[in-house]
Formats: sequence, structure tokens, C-alpha cells
Amino acid sequence: MRKLIICSLILIVIAAVTFSCAENMDSNLNQTGLLDQNGNLITNTLIFTNRITFNSNLPEWSLNISDDYIIITNIMHLTNYEVVYKTNYYLPNLPDSPTDYYRVRVPFAISGSDYVTVSYKDIPRIKQLWLDQLKRKGAADKEQNVFAIRNRDNDGGFWFQDKDFQSMRNGIYDYYYFADNGDLYYKGGDKNNKNQAILVKKFVGAAIVDYLKAGTIEDLRNRTGEWTVGGIYKMAIDVNEARTRFKGGGAIEGVYDFIAAPDTGAYLWGDKPKFMRQFYNTNFIEILVLNPYNNNGQLNCLGVDSYYAYFGDTKSIEHNKEGASPPIKGFTEKNMPWMTEENLYMAARPEGNVAVLNRWAFFTGQNKNIGDFEDYNKNWKFLAMPGEAY
Repeated sequence: MRKLIICSLILIVIAAVTFSCAENMDSNLNQTGLLDQNGNLITNTLIFTNRITFNSNLPEWSLNISDDYIIITNIMHLTNYEVVYKTNYYLPNLPDSPTDYYRVRVPFAISGSDYVTVSYKDIPRIKQLWLDQLKRKGAADKEQNVFAIRNRDNDGGFWFQDKDFQSMRNGIYDYYYFADNGDLYYKGGDKNNKNQAILVKKFVGAAIVDYLKAGTIEDLRNRTGEWTVGGIYKMAIDVNEARTRFKGGGAIEGVYDFIAAPDTGAYLWGDKPKFMRQFYNTNFIEILVLNPYNNNGQLNCLGVDSYYAYFGDTKSIEHNKEGASPPIKGFTEKNMPWMTEENLYMAARPEGNVAVLNRWAFFTGQNKNIGDFEDYNKNWKFLAMPGEAY
């Protein structure tokens, strides 16, 4: 770890030369954001930069983004800290004395509008918004009033052509459903027993995050800054058990992909576009987001995204082998809580959540090319669609 405590303002200039410069977030999205004391929107509270200043104690997330940083203290104001990273990240760009309230977008959760105001500290309300979205409480159509997720290969066309995605196909029910408590089950069983519902992800909380957009090379490091609510899930099946129970099982192999996310996006330039996330036990967490931007343009449907913190050394050949077991290179006692403890994200400012959620998987493929890279998720057809419960 490169971590130096420097008591000199002069070194700020040196750091500025050594590390890259800031870049203001370019966003036309103005429907969500932090609210000021008068209830007016404050947008662009994220900035793509390599430095951030704190007037009090350093928050834990700021020291877990990367191991490669410098801490600069102002010798005249000992409580003033500036953290300077080697690489740019999306970091908070908050006004002085910000309120607790944000306007967020939660499609299908609220009748008459996608938008709602909520305090980031109001955990019960944020959880309920996620559950209401799953149940499509605010949907105008009441023909089918919950979201279910079709599995990877269960793609028959547009949703109105494929309302039977929950029917038995090739001897299995190839979809996921949300229980009333938010837990996520796969209906089609495993290789040994296709007549059982299997818990694959356990709902443990919710938090405010922003949407990511798939589709261009820029999106490998870009965010929308448009706030929404995501459900925090623990793995109910670890990646090695998933490999045994689902991989090589035809259509149900999609369950393995849904847990292992073997073709997952890298946040940082210079990292591999593909890596295997080594969720070797059921303590690991991710934030699931139902994304209107990643739905392949299908009416009334939402793409399925996973955002999560991950610190494995994904450039290592050893890391990306199947069946890895601890110790995993890059996992430390310091960063492990951000991969396993949901409480760190709840009642936390979304700007801080964004800073530490450094990985993602777009489970709904976009069928596009990303610059010189083939879209690594193009064969994934997971999609949240209007359906029936269970």
C-alpha cells in the first residue's frame, strides 16, 4: 500500500503534477439529485477526479477505493484532509452542509410518477421503494403486476410476444421470481432436480445508487449520476456450489452466470474487460438495480444490473481461474467489509456508495459492440418483465 501522511501544503502542487486532473461530470439528467434547504435540486454531486477534501475525519470508504493514495494534511487546520489517488474516480462533490434528502427515480414503484423524495437515512422507506418496484405498485397496467426475471436463454422476443416466459419450456420453468420479502428464487431447479425453487440471492437491505448505461466504450468508466434505489443481496449459493449445480446444465447454466458473473465489466482503464468474481462463500453482497436504460428498448421491462465492490487482482491469471479459494489476491482485512457487509451502504450518502462500488455486471445484453471490444454481455438475456408472482 502506498500511504503517506504529509504535513505540507507545498506537496499539493507536487501531487497535482504527479496525478491526473479532475473532470466535471457531464450530465443532462436533472430530475434526480440532492435537495437543498428549499427543496430545489442540486445536480452533478459527483465529479470524476483524483482528489477529495474532508473537513473532519476521513470516511472509511475514502480509504477503500484504492490502496494507491496519498493523504495530505493542512498544517494550519489539522482536521482538514485531502486524499489524492493515482487514478480518477467518481467522488462526492457536495455543497457545504448538505441536506439528507434526495429525489430518486424508481420506475413502476409509485403511482403517477417515477420520482420520489427520500432521506438517505430512511432505511425502511428505501427498502419499501425497492419492494414496491418489484411488485410494480405504481404500474398503470394491472394485467400482470409484479416483476419476474427471465433466465439467460429464455428470450422469445419482445415482452408482448413473450408473455409465456414463465411457462414450462424444455421441461423447466426458466425464470426467477421475487418472494414477498424480496428474496430471489430460481424456479427451474438444478441439474439434479428441476422440480424445485432454489433461493439464489437473499435480500438484506437497500441503498441509493445511480444508474449505469451500457453500450459504449466510455461507459466502461462512466456513470449517469441519476439516482435510483437498488436492492442489496447476499449470495445464497457461492460460486463453487453454483458451478457444480448449474454449469453444463443447458438452460439452467444461466443461474451460474447470475451468481458468478464471469463476463463482468471493469471499472478502471487498463483492467481486463472480463474477469471471474470469486464469491467463494455466501457472505458476498451485490446491489441489484432494475435499469430502464439497459432494457434493450423493451416496453414495460427493465434491465438487470449488478453493482458491487470488488478488490480481487483481476489482472492475475490465477485469479480468473474457476474454483479459486482463499486467500484471493487483493482481498484484505481492510477491504473485505465492503464486499460483505450491507450495513456500510445503508443510511450512507449515495455519492460515497458510488465511489466504492467499483464493479458491475449488465445481465441484460445490449447486442452492440463497445468500441474495439465485442459486447461481453451480448448473449445474456436476463430481463425483468411483467409477470406473475411465483
